[in-house]
Amino acid sequence: MMFRLLAMIVALTLTAAAQEPAQAPARKPRVSPPQPQQAQGPDYFTGAWTFTWVGRESPVGAGPREGTLTYTRTGDTALDLRAEGRIDGGAAFTETGTAIWNADKKTMTWVERLSTGIELRSVGDWSSPIGIRAESDPVKAGAQTIRVRRLYSILSPQSFTVTEEITMNDGPYQRLGFGRFSRK
Repeated sequence: MMFRLLAMIVALTLTAAAQEPAQAPARKPRVSPPQPQQAQGPDYFTGAWTFTWVGRESPVGAGPREGTLTYTRTGDTALDLRAEGRIDGGAAFTETGTAIWNADKKTMTWVERLSTGIELRSVGDWSSPIGIRAESDPVKAGAQTIRVRRLYSILSPQSFTVTEEITMNDGPYQRLGFGRFSRK
């Protein structure tokens, strides 16, 4: 009788164990690799950058061009900038300006004197470490009022890109060009 009771307990235990779902081994959560992020501020831009610009002719530029853009520190938050190079047809161009960093607001304000004679003031939101969204104040270019919108994509300590759009007389924004900048 004792043997029968013991056999019954073993049989019930095996039956119960067979009915329990098998537990899958615990999976480790998938971790994405760390994404390098650049510290926002004037230090990122300071120095010389070579660039190529592909785009169309407009009131703010002569179309495709390449050259060197140099940012020089003039204070804790201020930079002077100078772009020199050649347009697609071979003519030389020079543009100058300033950039001011506001750490509290995480904004960069550019005032540029373009080769076309226009002075363009743009304020850029740099609250994200991977990009700056900037938009210019309206400015007269001949009989038209224009605004320029730029997206600076911060790719690495040695590289950024700029996508530029323009609106004329409050019309829709249109793609103007794309620039690739690499630290010298």
